[in-house]
Amino acid sequence: MVHVKKVEIFGFKSFGFKNTTVQFEPGLVSISGPNGSGKSNILDAIIFAMGENKPKVMRVDKLRSLIHDIEGARRGPKMARSSVHFDNSDRKIPVDSDVVEITRELDENGENTYYLNKKKTQRSHVLDLLDMANAGLGQLNAVQQGTVTRISEFTSEEKRKTIEDLIGLSYFDDKKSESIKQLDEADRRLEIALAKMGEIKKRIDELEEERNQKLRHDILERELNRYKAIAAANKMKIISSKKSDKEAKLHGLTQEMTSFGNEQNSLKDEIGVLESEKSTLMNAANDYTKAKSELDAEISSAMEQYEIDNTAISASKKRIDQINSRIPEIKIELEEINNARHDIDTQIEKIKESIEITNQQKNKINHDLELIDLERNKILTAQSEAAAKKSVVDNKIKILNTQLNDVKLKLSKVKNEKDESTLKITSNSEKFTQLEKDIVELTSLESKLSSLTNNHTATIAELKSRILKLKTRKSKIIHDMDELGFILEKSDKAANQYDSKIKTVKGFMHEDYTVAKLKEDGAKLGIDGIVYEMISWDKKYERSVLAVSSDWIKALVVKDFATLLGIAEVARSKKLPKLKIIPLDAIPKFKLTLPQEPGIIGILSDFVKSNDAYNALKIFLFGNIILTETRESAYNLSQLGYKSVTLTGEYFEAKGGTVVIDINSKISKLTKLISMSSDIDGLVQSISLIKKYMLKKKYSLKKLDDSIQSYSERLSISEKSLTSASENHSNLKSRIVSAKNMKDTLTKRISDLNSRNNVIVSEVSTSESHLESLVDRIAIVEQNYASGEQTRIASELSKINVKKSDIEKLYTTIMNEYRDKSSQLTTMQTQDNREKSQTSRLNDEEDSLDSESKQIEIKISDLEKQKDPKREILEKLREKEQDLISTSGSSIDEVQEIDDKLKILTEKDRELTKQINNSERQSDSLTRDMRDLVENEVKLQQILSAFGFNKDMETFDVETIVHGLTSELSSLNALNAKAPETYLEVSYGYRSMSARKNSLEEERNSIVKFIEDIEKDKRQTFLDAFDKVDKEIRLIFNKMTGGNAWLELQNEDDIFNSGISYLIQFPNKPKRESTSISGGEKTLAAIVFVLALQKLKPSPFYLFDEVDAHLDAPNAERLSTILEERSKESQFIMVSLKDSVIQKAKLIYGVFPKNGVSNVVTYKDKRMPSVKTT
Repeated sequence: MVHVKKVEIFGFKSFGFKNTTVQFEPGLVSISGPNGSGKSNILDAIIFAMGENKPKVMRVDKLRSLIHDIEGARRGPKMARSSVHFDNSDRKIPVDSDVVEITRELDENGENTYYLNKKKTQRSHVLDLLDMANAGLGQLNAVQQGTVTRISEFTSEEKRKTIEDLIGLSYFDDKKSESIKQLDEADRRLEIALAKMGEIKKRIDELEEERNQKLRHDILERELNRYKAIAAANKMKIISSKKSDKEAKLHGLTQEMTSFGNEQNSLKDEIGVLESEKSTLMNAANDYTKAKSELDAEISSAMEQYEIDNTAISASKKRIDQINSRIPEIKIELEEINNARHDIDTQIEKIKESIEITNQQKNKINHDLELIDLERNKILTAQSEAAAKKSVVDNKIKILNTQLNDVKLKLSKVKNEKDESTLKITSNSEKFTQLEKDIVELTSLESKLSSLTNNHTATIAELKSRILKLKTRKSKIIHDMDELGFILEKSDKAANQYDSKIKTVKGFMHEDYTVAKLKEDGAKLGIDGIVYEMISWDKKYERSVLAVSSDWIKALVVKDFATLLGIAEVARSKKLPKLKIIPLDAIPKFKLTLPQEPGIIGILSDFVKSNDAYNALKIFLFGNIILTETRESAYNLSQLGYKSVTLTGEYFEAKGGTVVIDINSKISKLTKLISMSSDIDGLVQSISLIKKYMLKKKYSLKKLDDSIQSYSERLSISEKSLTSASENHSNLKSRIVSAKNMKDTLTKRISDLNSRNNVIVSEVSTSESHLESLVDRIAIVEQNYASGEQTRIASELSKINVKKSDIEKLYTTIMNEYRDKSSQLTTMQTQDNREKSQTSRLNDEEDSLDSESKQIEIKISDLEKQKDPKREILEKLREKEQDLISTSGSSIDEVQEIDDKLKILTEKDRELTKQINNSERQSDSLTRDMRDLVENEVKLQQILSAFGFNKDMETFDVETIVHGLTSELSSLNALNAKAPETYLEVSYGYRSMSARKNSLEEERNSIVKFIEDIEKDKRQTFLDAFDKVDKEIRLIFNKMTGGNAWLELQNEDDIFNSGISYLIQFPNKPKRESTSISGGEKTLAAIVFVLALQKLKPSPFYLFDEVDAHLDAPNAERLSTILEERSKESQFIMVSLKDSVIQKAKLIYGVFPKNGVSNVVTYKDKRMPSVKTT
């Protein structure tokens, strides 16, 4: 069993700066001593080593106050140290060693150092090791002064909190906090999932509307295209009709223009003839020049007409060449288009076949989805039925479980009552037996106490006699010392006026105790002398020398450093105070260079005298000091970095503010006083002898005082023991009477308890029978319902959901494929229609060019025909010109007749020209109209081809329908072209998110259940601890007082937000709350509470510091009995002044103060003192 074997204390509180060792043994150990002796400091030292860091627990204001401070003159570092040695033979402390030593040191700077088995470690490691052995500071194993008082004032909540801390309920709180964080995270994720689902649902609704709009738009567009095709066919028919009319009109105009041309040509021929004749006849009427001019004009006009025809023929031939070159190009284009259409038709067929396969797959998937939905609905229906059935069964089981719990609770209470009754019977029987033994023992003890009282009385008388004798001797010594003091005073007055000064100087020279002690063995130790004995100086420089060397004037001088070390070792072994030693061989050689400054006398060492062997000594002391005449010179040198001194003894440090002034001190008159001392040496020797004698007397007086104090302390202890024995003797008589009364009471109580126990046994049997019946009923109900049914249904539902999800994914893939293929088909069909339209356009263009070529050839032929008459006319004009040249005269009448004819013919020619021009304009207009009609016809044909219709389709008036469809289609603006695809994708995402939400809800529910389980475990752990403490309180309180005490929960429904009531009922008194009883009763109740709490996590050792201080003798006796019983399982180290504890302790320590330091005495046999522990 782990227990404290030993504690070593050094410099801790009242224990001085020497090791104090206290040995312990298992069982009950008592520490006693007068108030203020430091007995509680032993327990403080133990908890200090164990890592206690709260100063108030160790009854100080700060940790540094733990360092012993009585021996204020101590040299060297101050520190507090405590080492606790634990027996670890059972390895409860996880260290592979039979003894575990924990040491803690606290230095004067407040720094802590921990050691584990002499090796440095950390406080946390020490605490962890002790906690593993249930020996940590938090186990309520160290009950300090005032702890019992604090516990007695605990509120109900503090009582509950104390139990929680001892059983470590914070573990459950930490687990719950961690789980709550996980729950918050799960709630956050679930909230995010729900928010996303809400957004997705909103998006689905929007996409559904957009999808419906897109579908409506596609339907309207198809309908509108169909009606536009019908409208185009209508327009084609109208255009064809118009085209026929235009062609007929153009043909008529062409014929009419040909007729007018022929007629005009005839007129021009006639005019030409007449003009020719006129030209012939002009010779008579006009002169040749005029005739020639007119003829030239006619020739020019004829030439112009001729050239016009030539130009027209040339242009027509050029157009024919263009047509002939264009027609082969058209044929090549038609061939290329036919080849492309063949490829397109092949691809269209393949795509149609693929679409057909995809449609079959889509239909199959739709069929599969319908089957899965039917199967899923069946499973959901089965799940609802199972849930309803389970709900009914659960309610039945819940009712039966409630009844079962009530019966269990009742059975538990009855069993507890039975156990308590049995325990009480056993306890009371044991008490009865014990009482009989106690009565015998008390009777025997009464006679022993009488004997002990007589012994104490004799001891007291003896001690008083010894003290009286010692005081008489003390008085005589004091009288002798008074007489010696009178003689010493007279001797002092007999000395001359310089006596006191001589004494002072010699005291100065030898006042250092260390120097005086060492000087006695100077030759042996290698001391050459003291500084002031080895140097001298003139009176003029006395103040300068003494001002500089005041700190070193009494230093020891040795030859080398080895001698210095030897002297230092001797001084240390004799524990002598500090001293100064100058080793000559360690003095560095140097020479100061004087600065060039006014007022300098020289280096001070030059004005000090010594043996040549000690020149280094005077250089060491004065070789770096400059002697000056004035204060100003010394100060200026100090500012330059030199040490300086004036003749008047004003000493200046280098660059410092320190000034030492020696004006008229006892050292400054050293030489004079020493020279006068030889006349009174005899008197001094006499005074010295008297002082030595007085010192011996003082030492004897101190020994007497110590003896008187020791006897006085023993007298005090004996008087207290006598008082205690007398009190115990008186108490013993009352206890014997009380024990006999208690014997009668116990006899009656045991009889009553036996009767009650029989009734309880019957109740236990009844409750157990009822319990078995309820358990059987619950088992039958559970058998009638297969608990795995819901699990199976849930599993099937999960599988069907997964299967449906997979099929829906496949459906989405196939639909995407279907849409892609449909899009490809539409693209190919559109391209095919475009190629068809292009073919038709090229064929029409070829036909048109053929027709145009034929017309141009006809026109060329006609122009050739027109050109020949004009050429003939031109030739005739040329002939006429020749005739005019040959014949220059004709008849005037013939000319006039010819002019009249020419006028008529010319007028007809102008009319024909107007008609021809008008016909040409009409022809040009018709040609333009025809060209427009052809272009519109081609466009309409393209529309029909694009929609898959032809011009021969059935037609009717669709303008109103087209207008209505166009208006409706235009109202469907801002369409989402991908709405159907997106709708399917988002719907699948919504289903996935729904599954995610269900998963998160399951996760959250599992966390909530875990938290509920933690709460249940925490509650049950607390209730188990509560029951254990309550049981211990009942037992201990009854054992100590014969009364009753117990704990009650103030609110069983909310344990951790309410408190614990601690109810007390002393014999023949009403029950009361522990905070409402008297001071002594409170202390007793608090001690019982502490003892009960310690049973929760038993520690291998306990430290009690005067917990019984406020108990009366009977209760202190009972407490000591309980502790004695418990000490078989745990070690109890108890500071107490009660005899009952001392009587039952296996080992007793006494603590007493001496010169402000605590000392410890061991009583191995509980009475007789043994050696003092050091």
